[in-house]
Amino acid sequence: MSVADPPGANKRRLKRWYLVMYLRVFDEGTGELLGHIVDINKEGIRLVSDKPIPPSQTFRLWVDVPKENAPRQRIHLEVESLWSGRDINPDFYATGFRIHNIGTQELLQLQLLIEDFKF
Repeated sequence: MSVADPPGANKRRLKRWYLVMYLRVFDEGTGELLGHIVDINKEGIRLVSDKPIPPSQTFRLWVDVPKENAPRQRIHLEVESLWSGRDINPDFYATGFRIHNIGTQELLQLQLLIEDFKF
């Protein structure tokens, strides 16, 4: 699998945005750092992590969003892992997630995040 063209890439309906900084993503249940967001849209995210994340698993996550001159923000998301494999840097893994059951508030937060951090 090539990270430049991950499985399902040609099935995407929305453009993915690369971010100017890799935002940290945590498992809500364990508090464990799962990885960092590489690209994002309102339907999905791609993370880079130290270890592989098996496909077909559902997670409750929170994204750590730094704010200039304001407290950090957390965006809570429910996601399903779709695929995982070695990243371009073979020391890391890339995983694609689909966002599920996103509420109005979380969707607005996600859209603002993309506007603030897109490349």
